[in-house]
Amino acid sequence: MSRIDKVISFDIESDFGMFKKPDVNDIYFTYNIIPKPTLLGMLGAIVGFGGYSQMEKDDDFPQFYKEFKDLLMSVSPLEKRGVFQKRIVKYNNTVGYANKDGGTLNISEQTLINPSYRIYVALELSKSSNQLLEKYLLANKTENGYIPNYEYIPYMGKNEFKLDIKNIQVFENLSHELDEVFAISTLFQNNGKEALKLNEAKRDPFDVSMSETYFYYFERLPVSFDELGQYQYENFSYTNAKFSKDSSFIQNLELVKIGDRVICLY
Repeated sequence: MSRIDKVISFDIESDFGMFKKPDVNDIYFTYNIIPKPTLLGMLGAIVGFGGYSQMEKDDDFPQFYKEFKDLLMSVSPLEKRGVFQKRIVKYNNTVGYANKDGGTLNISEQTLINPSYRIYVALELSKSSNQLLEKYLLANKTENGYIPNYEYIPYMGKNEFKLDIKNIQVFENLSHELDEVFAISTLFQNNGKEALKLNEAKRDPFDVSMSETYFYYFERLPVSFDELGQYQYENFSYTNAKFSKDSSFIQNLELVKIGDRVICLY
């Protein structure tokens, strides 16, 4: 794991959100959980790094991705069981480049309702980009916490979905020592779902309370770009189930304990 000097967490929320999936047909579908490349773009907007519209002819990637691609972070949906309500919104797009045949393009788009997430960002303060991010996120200290500064207004996937950043917290006492049994408070990589199958097998079948309160959510999400600018994916899970620190699955995750929570960085 990279050196981590501190972890900053903050909550983002908006009335609506849309993280467009690239494999669309008649309807534009959204990811339920905000993808890492989208988060990197949001952080880039906060500190003023260039995006896609500022790319030069010879640039492979926008500035925000070059500066933050190695940044470790984690996401926890602030919704019970991790699933947000979605609605199909229909609207007309009349701009010329949207429809090569001219006229009006009818669009159906899946939209998240009241999406909210807790974001954890692990900072390596020997890097100037990480220092800059800390400066903007912790710009204004008040009696009730921190209020960030923005160079550009961040949004929840689309520029009409302005988001709010709240509840900024700083964690400097980090630990990699885990309890014998623990829950992971954030999303974590779970290729093949082996961990959950093993966990399920160890549970007491007569413990009704556990079966009633445990939940599992799965989603395949973009985590980076390849050299052609295409999404690279990993399988993720979100659950309140508990795991044993001795399992081989756990050894492959980058887990950090902050306070009473264990988060998974990716």
